[in-house]
Amino acid sequence: MMLLVLQLLAPESTMSLRYDRAAILDGEAWRLLTGQLVHLGWTHCLLNVGGWIVGALLFPKLFARRRFWLEVGAMAIGVGLGLLLLDPKLAHYVGLSGVIYGVLVRGSLPSAGRDWRMTTLLLLIVGRLASQVWVGPGASEEEMIGGAIIVSAHVYGAMMGALLSLGPRVLR
Repeated sequence: MMLLVLQLLAPESTMSLRYDRAAILDGEAWRLLTGQLVHLGWTHCLLNVGGWIVGALLFPKLFARRRFWLEVGAMAIGVGLGLLLLDPKLAHYVGLSGVIYGVLVRGSLPSAGRDWRMTTLLLLIVGRLASQVWVGPGASEEEMIGGAIIVSAHVYGAMMGALLSLGPRVLR
């Protein structure tokens, strides 16, 4: 998987691909996307790989669709643009967690209300996000991954997943 290869190449891959606000404003727009592909360290990377695997196991039909990979790209760019436009004090960001939140919302939202499991999953996601926004991330979580958890990235990812689920047919 690309995330693992990029982690093997760290720290060079991280420095050249991370979301870097100043570099993006200087024309390195690819960092809006590639910042999602690099991580703070191995623990952070493996946690995100685990989240990706959970998503693939929960939503195999979604992952099998060709259009899904375009949606993942849209989620990643949406997270990057959200950080750029709405978090002007954030200088750097790495990690796939925002996109993972988007995938989980994208997969669960269409069936929520009809399938109790998807309703429960969606409520757990929303509850987790609400806790992160109002209480903040746990210090032990941040210590485990080796840096700050950027909650807004999770929120932007979830919003992109909802938009792709509920938006006009052209988005689906």
